[in-house]
Amino acid sequence: MTRKLVVDGFSGQIRTSRAVRIVTATDNSIYYREPACVVEPKSTDDIRAAVRGAAAVGLSLTPRGGGTGTNGQSLAQGVVLDTSRFMNRILSFDAKAGVVRVQPGVVLDQLNDYLKPLGFFFPPTVSTSSRATLGGMVATDASGKGSRHFGRTSDYLMSAELVLADGTTAEICDVLASDVLPAGIIKEVATLLRDELPQQAEEIARISPMMNRGLTGYNLNELRKPDGTLRLTKLLAGSEGTLAVTAEMTLKVIPLPKCFGMAIIGYADSLTALGAVSELLPADPQAIEFLDDVTVDLGKTTPYWPLLEPVLGAAMARCGGFLFAEVTGQNYEEIDRQLAALKRAAGHSRALGVVGTRDPEVVAALNGLRKDAVGLMGKGRGRFKGTAFVEDAAVPPQNLVTFVAGFRDILDSHGLDYGMYGHADVGCVHVRPLMDMRLPTHREKIRPISDAVARLAQEQGGLIWGEHGKGVRGEYVAQYFGPVLFNLLRRIKAAFDPSNLFNPGKLVTAEGTSFPVDRIDSVGFRGARDEIIAAHVDYEKATDCNGNGSCFHWDTSQEMCPSYKVTRDRVQSPKGRAALLRDWLHARETDGDVQTIEHALHQSLATCLSCKACTSQCPVQVDIPTMKARFLAETSGARRSLRDRLIRRMEPLTILGARIPALANAILSLGRDGAARLLKLVDLPEFDRVGFDRRLSTAESTRLVPGQTLPANVAKDRAVILLCDSFLGPFDAKVLEATARVMKRMGYRVFHTPILRNGKAAQVRGYLGDFERIQARMLSDLEKLASTGLPLVSVEPAVTMLFRQDCTTLPNGLLPLPLDRFIAARAQNLPAAQGQEFRMIGHCTETSADPGNLTRWQAIFTAAGLILQTERAGCCGMAGLFGHEVEHREMSRDIFQLNWADRVAEGRGRLLATGFSCRSQAKRFANAELRHPIQALEDVYARD
Repeated sequence: MTRKLVVDGFSGQIRTSRAVRIVTATDNSIYYREPACVVEPKSTDDIRAAVRGAAAVGLSLTPRGGGTGTNGQSLAQGVVLDTSRFMNRILSFDAKAGVVRVQPGVVLDQLNDYLKPLGFFFPPTVSTSSRATLGGMVATDASGKGSRHFGRTSDYLMSAELVLADGTTAEICDVLASDVLPAGIIKEVATLLRDELPQQAEEIARISPMMNRGLTGYNLNELRKPDGTLRLTKLLAGSEGTLAVTAEMTLKVIPLPKCFGMAIIGYADSLTALGAVSELLPADPQAIEFLDDVTVDLGKTTPYWPLLEPVLGAAMARCGGFLFAEVTGQNYEEIDRQLAALKRAAGHSRALGVVGTRDPEVVAALNGLRKDAVGLMGKGRGRFKGTAFVEDAAVPPQNLVTFVAGFRDILDSHGLDYGMYGHADVGCVHVRPLMDMRLPTHREKIRPISDAVARLAQEQGGLIWGEHGKGVRGEYVAQYFGPVLFNLLRRIKAAFDPSNLFNPGKLVTAEGTSFPVDRIDSVGFRGARDEIIAAHVDYEKATDCNGNGSCFHWDTSQEMCPSYKVTRDRVQSPKGRAALLRDWLHARETDGDVQTIEHALHQSLATCLSCKACTSQCPVQVDIPTMKARFLAETSGARRSLRDRLIRRMEPLTILGARIPALANAILSLGRDGAARLLKLVDLPEFDRVGFDRRLSTAESTRLVPGQTLPANVAKDRAVILLCDSFLGPFDAKVLEATARVMKRMGYRVFHTPILRNGKAAQVRGYLGDFERIQARMLSDLEKLASTGLPLVSVEPAVTMLFRQDCTTLPNGLLPLPLDRFIAARAQNLPAAQGQEFRMIGHCTETSADPGNLTRWQAIFTAAGLILQTERAGCCGMAGLFGHEVEHREMSRDIFQLNWADRVAEGRGRLLATGFSCRSQAKRFANAELRHPIQALEDVYARD
C-alpha cells in the first residue's frame, strides 16, 4: 500500500510501526483492535489516494477523529485514516450567512474559540469538546448538553465534501425532487431513496422514537422532507464512516448568548432528582443536566472542587442527586429572572436546596465538573472502574424514572455498583457500571446486561444508543429497525460501498455480501490483555488509562501534554505512553517481541518532559512520569550515558558551585563546547554571581541548619523558615532574597536553610535508589526544622510539587507551605503600595495540580494595592534539564513558541513567572528577564 500511495502523490504520513498501531488499537471503549497501519492525510487528494490504495491491496479503511468513541466506532483491523493531526484547519467563515467551512480534524472547542470573538458558536456541546473532532461529531451525529433547544450535529451540517468508495469526490447537500444528478454513486443513492422512502414512510414513522434523540445511523426518519427533498447530510450524520470519508464540511453557526447562569438543585436521591425534571421544564432552561452522588463524590478530587465547595455548602454537597439547570440570555437581568423562575419551580418539587449563580468562574467550574464526569467515572473506586458499554441509553423524558429504576434493577441483579449522570431534559442518562474488566466474570456480564438494557430501552420507547453512536452495538440495529427497514439500510450501504471498504462490520453490511456485523462480544476486550499483566502493580496506572483522550486537549494554554501539543503525535502523549507500557508488559508475559516495543517505549518516553500535568489533569490521573522513572530504572542498567552519570551527581555539584560562583561560572564558560559535544547539554544556566549566602545575609535572614536550635527570645508566631532549594539557591538566589525582604516587611523574622537536596533530577532519570536515600535525608531535615515550631515555606514550584506529589513518606504535618499560601493567609500584614498592574503565568506543574495558586497570587497583589492578571500558557518547554539536552533543544523551543513566546513579547516588564525554568526559558529564547511575583512586590516596596 505504501508504494501505491507514493505513486499517487500522497503527501501525508503512512505509519506502520507497532507503536502507532498499539496506540490506535484502543479508544474510550472496552475493546482492543490493532489496525494494519495508520494513515494521516493532509488534503482531500491524500484521502482519495488512501481510499484507492486500501482498495487496491484489499484492506478496509476506517476514518478516525478524536479517538474518544465509547463503543469501538473507529477501531478496525485495516487502514485507520486519522484526520486529526493535519486536516484541522478552519477554512472560511461567512458571518452574514452564519456558516463556517472546516476540515474534519477541527476540534469543537477550537472552532468555538475561533467563533467567540466574532459573536457566534456551534451549539452541539459534548463533554469531550476539548478533543472531539467535528468529523467525529458528524460520524455519530453528536448532541450533548442543550440538545432540547439546539438539536444535534446533523441539524447544523449544511453540506460536505465526500471521498467515495470509488475514489471520486462529491459535495452533498439537499437534493430537490426535481434535481437531475450526474451519473455516479450519489445518483444511485438518490434513486434508491426516492423509490423506497415514500413506500416505507409508515413503517419508518412507526419504529422512530418520539423523542429528541432519534434513530440516527442511518436517519431514515429525517432524510426526506414532505416535498420530496432528500437531506443527504442527515444520511451522512450518524453513519460512523461506513458510507464515505468526509474531507470538508460546511456548518451552520448561530449568535452566541452574552450571559450565562446556572441553578444547582439538590435532592435526596437520584430518582427523586430525575422525577423533578418535568417540574423544571416550564421554566425553559437551556439544559438540565443530572449527576448522582457517586459522580459528585469523584468530582471532589478535581481542581474544580475547591471553587465549588463553598458555593454549594456542606449540606448541598451531601445530596444524593443533583440537577444543573443552565440558562442563557442577552443580559444579567434576563439571567436573574430565569434563575428566579427555576428556584420557584424547584420549590414545588422535593428539592433539598437550590443555589443560583451567574458568576462566570463558578459556571465554568460546574460545567467543567460535568464534562469531567466521563473521565471521573473511569477513575472509579480502586480496581473497579466506570465502564462504558450501555452508557448512553435514551428514552422519552416522561419515562425516564421508570427506565432508570429498571436499569438499576438490572445492574443490582449483577451485583454491580454504578454512577449516573446525563442530559435529564431529553431523557438521556449516562450509566457506568463499576467493573474490573480484567476479571473474566465481569467480561461475561457485557452480553446479558447489554441485551437487557436494549430490551428495556425499547420497551420504554427509547434506544440503547441515544447519543454516542452504535459502534460494535450495531448488532441491535436489526432489533430496532425491523427486517424490512434493516434490509433498506443494507441496500443504502451497498449503493455507497458495495464491497464493505469503509469501516466494515459497523451498523450494517452491504446487501449481497456475507460480511458479518460486529457483535458486542466478538471484538477483543482490552481487559483480557490487562488481565495478563495484572501482577505488575508498579505500572497499574497504565492500565487505568481508559482512553478518554483528555491528553489530546487542543488548547496549547492547557498544561497537559506539551510533547503531544507540539507534535500532535499520539504516540507522544500520556495515552500513547500508557498503551506502550501495557504492550511492553504484555510482551514480557507472553514471550513477545520485547526488544522492539521496549525501543519504541524508550523513544516515546524520551520526549516526556516529566511535567506531571497528566498526574493532575488526566481524569484518571495516569502518572506517566512516575512510571517513566520506574521503566528507566528497570531497563537502563549499565547502558547509562555519560550525561546520565553526571546528572546523577549534578545536584551536589551545583550546591558546591553555589559556594564558589565565580570559579563555577568560569568552568562553565570554558567547558560549554565540551558539554555540548560530550554530554550533549547546552545553554546551561550561570550561577548567581553574588552568591546565595551573601544575598540572604544582606536581606537580614539568619542561616539555620536542620537540627540547630533557635536563638533565644524568638517570637514563634512572627518567625518563618525559608527552605532553600537546589534550583533557586545556586542559580536564582535573587528570588530567595526578595522573599526574605518581603517577609521582613510583613513583620516576620526570617531564617533560611542551607541549600537542601531534593533528588528531582535523580528521580526523573530513574535513579530511584538515590531518590529514596535523598527522600530519607529530606524527611529527617524537615522533621528537625519542623520541631522548631516555625512554618516551613518553599518558593520554587517544582520543589513544592515534588514534596506534594512524590515524597510519599512525608506526613502531611511536614509538608512545607508554598510561598503563595503562606503570604495569602497573612495578606493583612503586607504593606500598602501604589497601584501598578502586572501579568503572571504560573508554573505548569503547580497550576495543573493547584490552579488556585493563580487566585492566591491575585489576592496577594490586591492586598498590597496592586493589580495582577493571571494567565495560563501551558508548558514553557524547559522542564528541568529537558530543554538543555541537545536532542530536545528544538522541541523545547517549539513548545515555547506555542504560547509563551507571544505572552513574553506582549508583557515585557510587566510579565511575571513563578517557575525558575520558565524564567530561564524566556531569557534563553526571548532575551527577556522575567521576575518572580515576589520580586515584583519587593521592587515596588523598595521604590516606595
